[in-house]
Parts: sequence; structure tokens; C-alpha cells
Amino acid sequence: MKRLTKWGLSLTIALIAVISGFTTAQAATKTKDLPEYTTYVRTKRAMTIGAKEKTKTGYKTIHIKKNRLLAVNETETRGKTFKEYATFTLGDVHYAKVKRVTYSRKFIRFNTKNFKYIKTLRAPIRTQLLRQGKGFVMSTAWINRPTYSPVILVTLDNYLQTYSKAKLAKIDEHWMLPTADGDFAKVKPTDTVKISKLTKRGTTYTIDYKRPLKGFADRKIGKHHYRLTIKQLGRQQQNYTPIDDTYDTAASWVNYTINAKPYFAGSAEWGLD
Repeated sequence: MKRLTKWGLSLTIALIAVISGFTTAQAATKTKDLPEYTTYVRTKRAMTIGAKEKTKTGYKTIHIKKNRLLAVNETETRGKTFKEYATFTLGDVHYAKVKRVTYSRKFIRFNTKNFKYIKTLRAPIRTQLLRQGKGFVMSTAWINRPTYSPVILVTLDNYLQTYSKAKLAKIDEHWMLPTADGDFAKVKPTDTVKISKLTKRGTTYTIDYKRPLKGFADRKIGKHHYRLTIKQLGRQQQNYTPIDDTYDTAASWVNYTINAKPYFAGSAEWGLD
């Protein structure tokens, strides 16, 4: 084996440094901003997001671990290089948690170094407000307001929460968007239970839990074992509130059945005239 001369050794070291620098530069270019329309992310490192939880002695900062699922609250473009920043929440978690947590607007670089982009949830039924019925029914007393109907929600942290029509009538949020800091999230559920198991096969979800939900048609499987079977059906669209020769409101929703009874989840745009 030939030995490297002093000149040859220096050249080798220099080449290694250049290659190493090039590799580092390549790695740096791979860090990209996430799309602005991103709804959920997973953390790639431990961090804080400006969230604090109420305890017996005061509010304590919530430390977010690596690979934690977070909901994107808002995004903001900054500087001449148009870098993206975002604020985050724990998402649509169960009512008791929502009640204890407060948020400050802490902006964090919204890039692939800090977060993993989540295209869809593993179980998209989570966070969907499943309303009883086959679609929006508009109120006869108020323009652009659908009537309330009983609702069931599967939270991100695997709780079932039910809401009676009377409960929902206490808030002025007829379209009922389940955001972590919205009015709906602060409504105490009629009942809530921890999910033991959630299974997804195609467009059918099977949810198991240990006790019956108040005022809900559970299917009893055995002792301390109850089940909901949620089947996703087709999507529908409908226009509402005709004004002159056009419509003011356009709604769309997905139909479901829960233990064979009709439910739907959707939203609307209004002010289209």
C-alpha cells in the first residue's frame, strides 16, 4: 500500500472538507416551509407552543414531546425571504382538557425541520362534528342559520362526546366549527366516555367503549362493552337562501350512519350574493 505524501494528505483532507460542506449544504436545502393549508403536523423535536395548563398551584407550561400531533392555528409570512411561521394548539381534545388549557400566540418556524406534514389523519372521523339528520335544515326564523340537532364528536385524544340539541342552543354558532379556541369547544358535553378501541376498515369505523352514552342508541356487545359502527356514505351539496336570481349560501356535507341512523358532517359558505 502506498503512503500518502504530505501534499497528498493535505489534498485528501481538503477534498473531504469540500464534500462534507457540499453534503451539509445539500441537507440544508432540504428544509422547506410547509404548505399554508396544512391542518395537522407532528413535531420532529421537543418544544413549547405557548400552551399552559391549569393546576392546583397555577398555570404550568405544557412541554410538547417529539412526534406529538398538533393542530395548526394560524400561519404568517415574515421578512424579505417570505419565511412561514405558525401557531399551534393541542387540537380538538376532550372537554376537560380544553377547559384547563390556555394559549398565547407563539409563532414557530413552519418548516420540515420542526414539523412533519400530515396530509390526512389516520382516522379522519376524528374532529368531525356528526350531526343527526340527512343534511342542513335552515331555520324558519333566522336567515342563513341551520337548526340545531344532536351531535357526536370523536376527539383527537380518543374520547366520544355527545351534545344534546338543548346544549348547543346555548351558543350562537349554528355552523358549529370544532376549533380548540371556539365557542363550541367550551360547551360541556351531555356525556363523554373514553374510547377503548377505534378500528377503521375502508369507510367504516368501529368504536368500542366501556359504558353506555346517555341518550344515545348504543349497541351492547357484552359486560362493560358497547359499540358504535359509523359508516361513511356519499357527499351532498345544496344551495340555500335564494335572493333574487341567485343563492346566498352554499353548503356541502358527507352523509354517515351511526348504528344505522342518519348523521352528517359538513360546512357552508354564505354571503355569495
